[in-house]
Amino acid sequence: MIQIGDILFLDIHKPGAAPLKYKCKVEHVGTDRLLVTYPTNLRTNKSEFFMVGTRFHGHFTTKDKMTYSFNTEMVDRKKDRLPLLVISYPGEQNLKKIQRREYVRVDTSIDVAIHPKDVHFSPFNTMTSDISAGGCAINLPEKHKLKAGMDVICWLVLPLKDRIHYSKQHAKVIRIIDGKDGKRDKAPLQFVDVSENDKQNFLRFCFEEQLRFKKKGLL
Repeated sequence: MIQIGDILFLDIHKPGAAPLKYKCKVEHVGTDRLLVTYPTNLRTNKSEFFMVGTRFHGHFTTKDKMTYSFNTEMVDRKKDRLPLLVISYPGEQNLKKIQRREYVRVDTSIDVAIHPKDVHFSPFNTMTSDISAGGCAINLPEKHKLKAGMDVICWLVLPLKDRIHYSKQHAKVIRIIDGKDGKRDKAPLQFVDVSENDKQNFLRFCFEEQLRFKKKGLL
């Protein structure tokens, strides 16, 4: 299931606080242990020091795009060709499969350009109404030609804290939501085959947005 070279995401959950999010690389897979590189904080892009006994919630995505999670704990350190952490691993039979809807979704507006993939229509620019690592919902212009089941190409602009990240995603239109009381129609989109790098940036953006909303008292 999990393999050497896979990217592993680790979260630390503390009561009353937003989770701290990290990523690392798997260097060795044992029956009940994983050796991983020192985790990098997704917000600061810096490695951090952890005490033995630190508990994490881990998740990773396989080559066939299935995502699994598990609870883990740091049990030791190991010096190989580079410093490594030894963390517990419950085994394949105890992994939890994560459905796309379980990705953290935030209500926020960012720029997105929608282009045709298979069915022709005129490209248009709009804004999201929410976004996650698994998809987004977009506001639709009048007289749009999108229909449920269509494949589209999305160009999204993610304003991260330290840089702007441009992401191109193949997406499928889930359905069309009719606008009421003069509001515009909306379309939930599901991303198809999101790369690990893009997934990391989406997760980081959602985390930063949650943090921003919390500071403003909106969460």
